[in-house]
Amino acid sequence: MLERMVSSVEKAAAVLDKRVSIRILLLLQKCPEYRYWALSRSLPSFVQAIPSTDALSLSAARNLLLSYATSNGMIDSATVVGFPDDDCWYPAGVLESVTHAFATTPKLGLWFSKYSSTPVPLVHAGTATRASARDVVREVSSNTMFVRGRVLRSAPVFDETLGIGTVNGGGEDTEFALRAYLSSAQSLYVPAAVIGHRDKSPQLRPKYYRGGLIALARHARQQPRIGVEFARKLAVGVWLVGTRQLPAAAFRTAVTAALKSRQSAAA
Repeated sequence: MLERMVSSVEKAAAVLDKRVSIRILLLLQKCPEYRYWALSRSLPSFVQAIPSTDALSLSAARNLLLSYATSNGMIDSATVVGFPDDDCWYPAGVLESVTHAFATTPKLGLWFSKYSSTPVPLVHAGTATRASARDVVREVSSNTMFVRGRVLRSAPVFDETLGIGTVNGGGEDTEFALRAYLSSAQSLYVPAAVIGHRDKSPQLRPKYYRGGLIALARHARQQPRIGVEFARKLAVGVWLVGTRQLPAAAFRTAVTAALKSRQSAAA
């Protein structure tokens, strides 16, 4: 899967304008030194492996890479940053389209699309549209979003209390994307699955519910549409409890955590 992701970026790099430089930062968690050096030698020159002796949550891992990139001068106001998992990939034309969108739309701060295990060709996807808060909440994914470097000044890191590997389970990409959306003069959304990744699993909704609810609660007062999505998320939780997909106790603790987060954001 990792080879597929790297290969898809390599193919895009070969056809992009030569003034565009692509770099992948790859975090190797709990990687012995001998394996780190062996893997590093096998990677293309535009991939930089960074070892970590510890197992990190998803949000902490992304923050480590962001910190590395920032401290090494890789991110300026015009840089475009994405957050692919090792099992996602970019079909032909996608990275070229993203690059073109940011290059020709100076106010663009956030770009995202849907994803699928069978992505549609970009030529069949239609044009990108101005994104709404609803689009961000329901469709954004770390695998499909790209942000301009200057947006990272207002949304510099992922919330390390959210995401896989934390007690809250998920929501770190939604929370980050909402901050990026709120601080961007313009956001674009491609309403088609143009990026490859395993399909969403309905069975994972209960697992990620708490983190997603917290993310929405934190920003519910900043825009009416986000408040509507927060109310909808509460209703979804009631439905999950009613269909026995989410224990009532888990729903109650999720709501309590979300309300505390909302009060903290207001303060």
